[in-house]
Amino acid sequence: MQPMASSPHLKNPRSSAPAARDWASLPPDILISVFLMLGPAEIMRGAERACAAWRRVAVDDPALWRRIDMGTEVLPFSSGGRAAVHAAMDRAAGECEAFSGPCDNHLLFYLVRRAPSLKVLHVKHLYAENKVLNLVLNRLPLLEDLEISPSFVSTPSKNLLRSVCQDCPRLKKLRLNCSESFDFRNGNGVALEIIHGKITPMHELRSVELFHCDLTTQGLRAILDSCPLLETLHITGFLVGGKMGDKLRQKCAGAKDLTLPDKSVKFHRSHDHGDVKRQVLGPWRWTTDPSHD
Repeated sequence: MQPMASSPHLKNPRSSAPAARDWASLPPDILISVFLMLGPAEIMRGAERACAAWRRVAVDDPALWRRIDMGTEVLPFSSGGRAAVHAAMDRAAGECEAFSGPCDNHLLFYLVRRAPSLKVLHVKHLYAENKVLNLVLNRLPLLEDLEISPSFVSTPSKNLLRSVCQDCPRLKKLRLNCSESFDFRNGNGVALEIIHGKITPMHELRSVELFHCDLTTQGLRAILDSCPLLETLHITGFLVGGKMGDKLRQKCAGAKDLTLPDKSVKFHRSHDHGDVKRQVLGPWRWTTDPSHD
């Protein structure tokens, strides 16, 4: 009997099975490239748990932790969230240059101790007092890029912009997402961050973004006068008073990218109870009256 000829379409199952890959033997430089694309949270939650070799690279190489983005899901006041930030900062071994994530008082102080050379700080949700924030910013002399989103504001009139400028004179980019809060003192409903008065000269500041603000003409003039290199100015909220003169308009023209509040607001005190009330008016307008310059 003639042996049956093998069909070209039939393959040996053993020969078609892919060879098993030894992922643990990947060179460290390739692992580092992959880990950098994953980010700190993904590394600690999954990648470093694959094997001992991967964990060794994740823990021992500070280059992976120079830019730490913890996202917005990590709660700074939870034990797990706080431990994750501690671990990331410790692995950076003092070389961390950028941090992004929620922070409370404790984590802000920990950042100062473990990342004295921080250049970029983005606090997506800030659960901290203003005085603590001021102390921390004073100890980060190299800071160039700052973003702060307070989770609540108990006293909006503290003028967060002014205090930040005093603490960080070398900033190049500033973004303050001032939260809306309730004015408990006057029973006035929603209260916004008030931008008013002089600020420290910011000779390197090029971009300012302020969200949810009551902007006075004095505050706008202070920003424009104190930031000679300003290119981008984006402010949302309301303009207090509703009128600006031609000189201020000329100053505004110096910014390449300019967005200002499109409505104005007026404050008045109630004769019955003495409470300060806010009245939203129509769009603000330019005026040729020199008194508004």
